[in-house]
Parts: sequence; structure tokens; C-alpha cells
Amino acid sequence: MQEPYTGPVGKMKGSTKWLASEDFIGMKPVELTISGVFKDTGEVMQDGKKKDFFSLAFEATEKRLVLNATNRKTLAFSFGASTKNWIGKKVLLWAQDGVKAIGGGTTTGLRLKSAEPTNNPLLEP
Repeated sequence: MQEPYTGPVGKMKGSTKWLASEDFIGMKPVELTISGVFKDTGEVMQDGKKKDFFSLAFEATEKRLVLNATNRKTLAFSFGASTKNWIGKKVLLWAQDGVKAIGGGTTTGLRLKSAEPTNNPLLEP
């Protein structure tokens, strides 16, 4: 049996607790407020492998963002090296084409930047 589907592409990948670029494709940057920083240990990812990593939680969604090196450094430059200072800060999150993929090549990835004044004029919104 077939039925037409006209929903967002992000819903096509099934249920997950992680934000993905598919959730933001075709959208303008979304402003979110950081509500927590977490160390995730032994999480089983979509490829079935267990991984350890850090993630961000946001006030407006139950899904969290897996922190890659680029986004982690952007947050540190914007809000300082102490992650406790990141809580309550507003960021803009969007999908960006041409992001370097693990193992080579490029992909569409999630990027963020501060949505409020920072100590770094190069990272101002």
C-alpha cells in the first residue's frame, strides 16, 4: 500500500533524539537557547556503533545537537572556554552545504553561531 507524503524531510529518517541537517534544510537560521551541555557515553548511533561525544540541549526542542569540533570551537570563542557560561546563551543554528565529512568529501552539516553580542567581534551576529 502507498500513501502520499508531504511532510518535512527530517521526519523521513525516523525517530531520533539528535538534531540533523535534514531538520533545517531549506530553512533560515533558527534561534535556540542552550539549556545544557552533556557528555554522552556509549550512545548507539544510527550506524549501530557506540560512540562517546558531547552534546547541547536547547529549551525549545527535546532533540540535542552532537557537538563537532567546529561548533565546539565557535561556542568557546563566543561564550568562553567554561561550558557553564554557555547555558542560557542564544545561538543561531542552520544547515550548511560543503561541510567537510569524516573520511573525506563534503556533506550538509549543522553550523551555529552566537545570536547575541560576544567578546569576539569576528563572530558577532
